[in-house]
Amino acid sequence: MSDYQTHVFTCTYTADVSGVCSAMYELGGMTILHDPSGCNSTYSTHDEPRWYEEKSLMFISGLDEMTAVFGDDQVLIDDVVHAARDLNPGFITLCGGAMPHIIAFDYKGVAHLIEGETGLPVIPVPTDGLKSYISGVGKALTAWIKRFANQDEIGEGLSVNLLGVTPLDFSINGNVETMRREFEEAGIPVNCCAAMGEDFESLTHIYQGTVNVVVSSAGRRPARYMERMAGIPRVEGIPIGKSMSQKMMDAVRIAYEEHRNVILYKENEDHDRWSVPEDQILIIGEEIFAQTLAAAINTLDPEKRFGLTAYALWPDVDEGFPERELIMAMRQARIVIADPLYKVVLRREDRTVFIPFPHEAYSGRIYRKKIPLFTGSEYEPEILFEHVNLNK
Repeated sequence: MSDYQTHVFTCTYTADVSGVCSAMYELGGMTILHDPSGCNSTYSTHDEPRWYEEKSLMFISGLDEMTAVFGDDQVLIDDVVHAARDLNPGFITLCGGAMPHIIAFDYKGVAHLIEGETGLPVIPVPTDGLKSYISGVGKALTAWIKRFANQDEIGEGLSVNLLGVTPLDFSINGNVETMRREFEEAGIPVNCCAAMGEDFESLTHIYQGTVNVVVSSAGRRPARYMERMAGIPRVEGIPIGKSMSQKMMDAVRIAYEEHRNVILYKENEDHDRWSVPEDQILIIGEEIFAQTLAAAINTLDPEKRFGLTAYALWPDVDEGFPERELIMAMRQARIVIADPLYKVVLRREDRTVFIPFPHEAYSGRIYRKKIPLFTGSEYEPEILFEHVNLNK
């Protein structure tokens, strides 16, 4: 068993099934999680802050032992057909946990049968509950775009699509709204935000956007698909703080005018993520967030960051972190910025100063109220070090 598979101290990130649900939440469909039980409760109570204020059709199939043993898919088909007739959703998304994966459940075939009986579009998203939310969001958005987006539309003038936007990375504390406003105030219209603040109809016009801004690694898969299909260039990064916000707007204009991809944090990409020098700043989290925040910190005056350089460390999409290497990197760092649940790996004798930065996809609702508003030019990265004293 590899280090990726065994975790003694650290948690895992939200699973791919929750990523699918999060991506589809506001689009007017019905999402079916094929699983014995539990996944829907975990998703709705821990991963989805919209659950208590905004309705969405999310159901668990209740796969039981005998149905799994005999491979009786008709039970699921009948239940979905009856629910669809009662609730009349715009479309149906079919995903699942580990058990359907183990018994080789045929997502595509069952989706075809349900579509034939209901007359509704059914999107199969083969998940297994073992990968991270990044995989689930990316697969779901790409499948939705393939099925419903109007590819014949051609955008005129500069406008952006924000891809990979879910509460798992940005919560519902104003980060998404601030990010949209940042582009609008810079004279760059936001065509679509996939998938928060959009409905089914508005998202069908996603091909009218002329630059895709990938603000989470969950948005890479749909961005690459749209690049293949329509030649739309992408920019990777988040407008965090004044410096990175300005770089973002410049990057979007370059991508549009020169029709090429731009990585906002390119200067931070050139090092091996596991070869972080000792006694520096280590940021742990989703890749594009961690890389962008590191770049934003490195634009500060050296005095404001104690003369240290920030580096990013992010989990593998399919396997997470090798815990042994992660712990070693954290204990060798002078400052660690990460979700509060990571602090457990540090010992009293470690010199590492820990700065909490909650991430919904890691600690769920536990620290939800403490997630900062980190997007936009008004955010000041130096505030992270406001109460830090390295002389203690």
